[in-house]
Amino acid sequence: MAEVEADLELLTAAERARHERLVAEADKQAYAAAHVLVRECAAELLGTAREEIVIGQRCARCGSTEHGAPSVAGDAGTAVHISLSHTRGQVAAVAATSRCGIDVEKVSRGPDRALSRREAAWVAGQEDAAYAFTRLWVRKEALVKAGHGSMAAAQRLDVLTDGSSGVGPADQVDGVRMTEWEGSGFLGAVAICADMWTES
Repeated sequence: MAEVEADLELLTAAERARHERLVAEADKQAYAAAHVLVRECAAELLGTAREEIVIGQRCARCGSTEHGAPSVAGDAGTAVHISLSHTRGQVAAVAATSRCGIDVEKVSRGPDRALSRREAAWVAGQEDAAYAFTRLWVRKEALVKAGHGSMAAAQRLDVLTDGSSGVGPADQVDGVRMTEWEGSGFLGAVAICADMWTES
């Protein structure tokens, strides 16, 4: 984990406007840091400077540029996919040549209505229910950002698997591979679609 310097000059006018609408300074810092970090990820993948990366948003449903998944503008946007996430004290970003998604959250116990019955039963049986819930939730968020499923139907997006060591959070769901990580009080997951896989 590294510190990300939030250089507001890198942000577009639309991003700066969204940044200014945030009330809490901690939220502003996290927003700016995530938007800088995703530029650094995309720039590294494309072999260019972060200053060359322009990030836009567009809703696939209504066409609005006020919300929706972020993407790299211009010709570079066809070569790279991006995703970002931020919460107070932690940000995450990913760039890949296929659809991808990332999420980071503070460890907390969310509602069972966000889980399938099987997931809710698994969480209830864990020693640390908040940690168990968050492991599932970040996977769901990352999957949806990668274009798989919908948070409106989070109950139907089951991210448990039956492995050799028993039931637990999946590392693969319908052709999407996931990796998790954790920090002090935070959990994160990244999802990369199948056409990005390489076997070794």
